[in-house]
Amino acid sequence: MGLLDIFEQILQPQKQPSRNSGGGRSAGQSRGVRLPDLDPTPRVGDGGIGDVMHSVVQVVALREGFMGGMSSAWTGSGTIVHPQGVILTNCHVANPRAMGMSSPPADRLGIAITEESDRAPALSYFGECVCYDADLDLAVIRIVCDVKGRKVRKLNLPSVAIGDSDELDLGDRISIFGYPGIGGENVTFTSGSVSGFSKEKGVRHPRAWIKTDATIAGGNSGGTAVCPKGFLVGVPTQAAAGTGITPVDARPVLDTNRDGKIDQRDTPMAIGGFINGLRPVNLAIPLLEKAGMRIGDDRGPSSDMPEHKPAPIRGFDFDLVREKPEFSNLLFSTRVTDDGRPIYPTSSIPAGVDEVYASFDFDNLRNGIAWSVVWMNEGKVIIEQKDTWDDGEEGRKTVKIANQRGVPNGKYTLVVGIKEEIALEGEMHVGPLVDESDSEISGRVVDGESGRGIDGALVIVLKPRVEMRQFLSSRRESDVQSSTETDREGSFQLPEQLPKGNAYSMVIAARGFKPLTVEHALRVSAGAPEHANIGDIELERD
Repeated sequence: MGLLDIFEQILQPQKQPSRNSGGGRSAGQSRGVRLPDLDPTPRVGDGGIGDVMHSVVQVVALREGFMGGMSSAWTGSGTIVHPQGVILTNCHVANPRAMGMSSPPADRLGIAITEESDRAPALSYFGECVCYDADLDLAVIRIVCDVKGRKVRKLNLPSVAIGDSDELDLGDRISIFGYPGIGGENVTFTSGSVSGFSKEKGVRHPRAWIKTDATIAGGNSGGTAVCPKGFLVGVPTQAAAGTGITPVDARPVLDTNRDGKIDQRDTPMAIGGFINGLRPVNLAIPLLEKAGMRIGDDRGPSSDMPEHKPAPIRGFDFDLVREKPEFSNLLFSTRVTDDGRPIYPTSSIPAGVDEVYASFDFDNLRNGIAWSVVWMNEGKVIIEQKDTWDDGEEGRKTVKIANQRGVPNGKYTLVVGIKEEIALEGEMHVGPLVDESDSEISGRVVDGESGRGIDGALVIVLKPRVEMRQFLSSRRESDVQSSTETDREGSFQLPEQLPKGNAYSMVIAARGFKPLTVEHALRVSAGAPEHANIGDIELERD
């Protein structure tokens, strides 16, 4: 039994969105968005990795909490296809609820720009989803303002020209860029070949999918697939694409928002399949045209575009003149750029960091006004600062808390005041969120002959009382307690903590090795430690 067979057995088909009676596709469009026309002016790149890389963005869905605090809900990838901020991505990245997913609505879509290959992307803009097609899992986002809340005008961002996916043939090379949830926080490049095409019921075009042997990890969803000439030809959308094979790219399996839980608030991850699927870019042309682009035979974006008036976004009513001094849009992160843009905003901070930054917008302030910053740990005031404002009328401000020995673990509250009134408040947590009744399990998968760690091995833990035979027969996803993949050293840590006092069956599989299935192999006693390493698991080569 190959690894692909194991993947197919552990995954259950997702509920497919309903199709219209005519057998075509129905596209959604955000209300209140005026979609301008664009004059076509071709822009053809030379296909260089650096040129394409700067057009790749990370989409960060943000949720607004009490008193303006923000936290990351999920992330994905996208491609800038027009210099003025038109981004092509997946629907489940831009608007997962449109696909029937149970994730909470995003109050903000942050756009993090790729500036350097060895640096994490900085949150630089906010955008809105202007149109989508839930059946095709495609969407278009339009940048509407910068990170300081200022409406953008005449952007000139790096972009990728639209190619013709119908010109692809078997064996053609494809380069893929994106921000995978597994394997680091910087932009990632992989390459491979076109291995085939497949149809899909309800899609009139004969090429509903482009199959490739290139490795596509979760988080790359919505990213960039280009041909050797540097034209965009596909959008990474699912794993194991093909007739009768389950789409699995929208399944949360890792704690991507670092809140200590695996749920629908986390980034969907591709967890199976070595034949990965791309949506041909030709299927996205109707959406791009709805977003204001006119795409002809030259397949190039325009260099001039009429002004776009975005629909009001919660917290960003650009036409309203605010006279009252205001702080808003608080984001926590462990790093910021020199100009204060947060890198990987999150409300759950890993243990051991020596600095935590909090950045927020300010508007209608005046120099000389009294303002204050109060940090609390577990409800106890640890820092209280009062000062007079000297940063001008509007912009973005960054404050931080620091400790050379590491910021102590615990729940922190930041309260920012104007005069004697609370103007902004947010919470974050430093350190692991481990339930004392659960155990965090880690280990290593190795080659039984050489003892070397196996990269990319799949580790599946079934729920208590689920028999292995029952699981392999039913293929119910609901029978899986937790699953993850190993890193380059073969190490893994289960993203979900296992309730103590139970015995769990395991499936371990890797390409080129015989899969290992063991009934009730993992016994987590009531007295098990909160962090348990089960050691090496040996696999035998095929």
